[in-house]
Amino acid sequence: MKLDVWDQITALFYGIENQLTEELRRTSDLGLSEFRTLKHLSEQPDLELRMQELAEFLMLTQSSTTRVVERLEKRGFVFRDSCPSDKRGKYCVLNEHGKKYIEEAAPVFQDCLERVLNKTFEQKEAREAARALCVLTEA
Repeated sequence: MKLDVWDQITALFYGIENQLTEELRRTSDLGLSEFRTLKHLSEQPDLELRMQELAEFLMLTQSSTTRVVERLEKRGFVFRDSCPSDKRGKYCVLNEHGKKYIEEAAPVFQDCLERVLNKTFEQKEAREAARALCVLTEA
């Protein structure tokens, strides 16, 4: 029973994530990882994170995170900087252009997320997975 619920939840999550990715590409020409990177950097006090911390947040490998950051660098949203105390350490830093972009893109993403979630939870399978998760958490 619990594995079946886990399968349902995983399918539900990936379905939502795929829809968000498609919507973001259509509306902002950003991938979900790029959007999440900009949003997370914008929430940091100094608008920067070590690349390793960013990889952990994104739940990506170091090399995948580097590719995400390279794409954002090409768009002029971020730059990489060396860590003053450890020259091997690198930071990803949100610049003013990136900050302005994410401030404008966040409400669009929020609307997109609401549309995707509403559409998803209209489906019987999604409602069943949510109910099953509730039952599991009560047990």
